[in-house]
Amino acid sequence: MNWILSFIFILILLQVGALIYLVVQKQQRANQEQSRQQWQMQFREDLYTFAMGERTDMPFVKKGYEDLVELELFAFTNLTATESYLERIHQFVEISLSAYYDKQIEHRRIDRRLNAYEAIAQFRLQSVADHLQRRLAENVVKEERDVIIRTLVSISPRYAIAAAKTDQDMSFFGAVLAVGRSHDLSIWVDEFEGLTRPFQMALLQLIHDRDETQYLELVRSKTTDEHPEIRKRALRALTRIGLEEDWTLYVPYLQEETSWVEQMLALRFLENVGRQEALLSILPFVSSRSWWVRTAAFDALLACGGLQQLAIVAKTHPDRYAKQKATERLAKEMKQHVI
Repeated sequence: MNWILSFIFILILLQVGALIYLVVQKQQRANQEQSRQQWQMQFREDLYTFAMGERTDMPFVKKGYEDLVELELFAFTNLTATESYLERIHQFVEISLSAYYDKQIEHRRIDRRLNAYEAIAQFRLQSVADHLQRRLAENVVKEERDVIIRTLVSISPRYAIAAAKTDQDMSFFGAVLAVGRSHDLSIWVDEFEGLTRPFQMALLQLIHDRDETQYLELVRSKTTDEHPEIRKRALRALTRIGLEEDWTLYVPYLQEETSWVEQMLALRFLENVGRQEALLSILPFVSSRSWWVRTAAFDALLACGGLQQLAIVAKTHPDRYAKQKATERLAKEMKQHVI
């Protein structure tokens, strides 16, 4: 009986001890969190005064508190667009956090590495560019490799371009995200011929999206590329830029063997130039099996030949659907003119 009571007593003592331990641990964590918050508030003030130029000495980074420093840096760089402030912040990161991010790049957890890449790009931490280039040579998964290349675009474009000349696995959209981080596309244009297909397509896409008229010659030259996707994107860019006046450049795309995308884009251009001599190239496509091509063909037909040409198609075209479509379009245009 005594041993049972002793066992119960020991259990009670263990439970009380465990409870006391948990209470002490909770209080220690609360004190530690309060201490971290107080340090963070002080660091925030120090960082602000340093960025403003009100102090010359850099804020102190307490070991183990780098995560708080990173939070404050993200908040500050996202809230200010003042270049002089950002320059001081980048200087601070280079001197105070290079060693920290060098370690994060090699962290065993991929989420920590990916967070580090994002911070490196935002803070323009150029001192780790060599380290990132070495990471590309290692056996890293495709998703991480894509992020590394995007990061290199932000801190060391020459390394990123070197990777873009060998990386065959990057998706088109991944390449757009990477090249899109460059404000100046000229360094990519200069190396265009050496880039892999995804990066070439991405560059043409960005020239289209940004209306980069200064790269007209490159775009024009790529409209005859052997790769169909390169041709399509060059054609789209050329049409978007809107500086091309030679409508005959688009005639090779108005063939039965070309893709419907190329046909549609060529017809859209002919609609913009509105040349009557382009009618012979447009007419075969008013009976196209593609809705997109037919629609573009009728728009181009109206722009180049006017209502008279619509009336001719409505009356004499051998294709029944083309005649019906022309009649409907003619009625619609006539109604608008009357109104």
